[in-house]
Amino acid sequence: MSSAIILSDSRVVNTSTKNAYQKLIDPAEQVKWNSLYLEATLNPKGEIKNNSVMTGNFKGSGKATVIFQNVQPNKEFTHYSKMKMFNLLNLGEFHHTYNVVDKNGQTEVTQTVSFVPKSFGLLLKSVIVNSFKKRLPESFDEFQQYIEMNNA
Repeated sequence: MSSAIILSDSRVVNTSTKNAYQKLIDPAEQVKWNSLYLEATLNPKGEIKNNSVMTGNFKGSGKATVIFQNVQPNKEFTHYSKMKMFNLLNLGEFHHTYNVVDKNGQTEVTQTVSFVPKSFGLLLKSVIVNSFKKRLPESFDEFQQYIEMNNA
């Protein structure tokens, strides 16, 4: 059994924790700021809770089903998915946790990615990890720009 590869980073953005959390958790908001999201739908619609399901089409990974876990409003939530290549080859399990903390009226956002490679993912482990390392700062940049443009 392979062990989890964990990457984490933080950035302070100029907005409230409530606003940051809402823009991070809501698939309709993520489609607006996250360039990997081509489309995303929430089921059931409404308030996001543990086991809410987001289905979507994501740049670089195609169609995916994401389950919300550890939902703590205005604090933290996790996206869980089984990563597949071409929607059939098992790459492993993926957890992406967002955590928001007030920092004197601004918000520190921490993203933690945990990837457990399995089957075909063991062969592509270094490629997948390198893409996560590249993507974390890019997603922070996209999020920060979106907050700055939409923080009235």
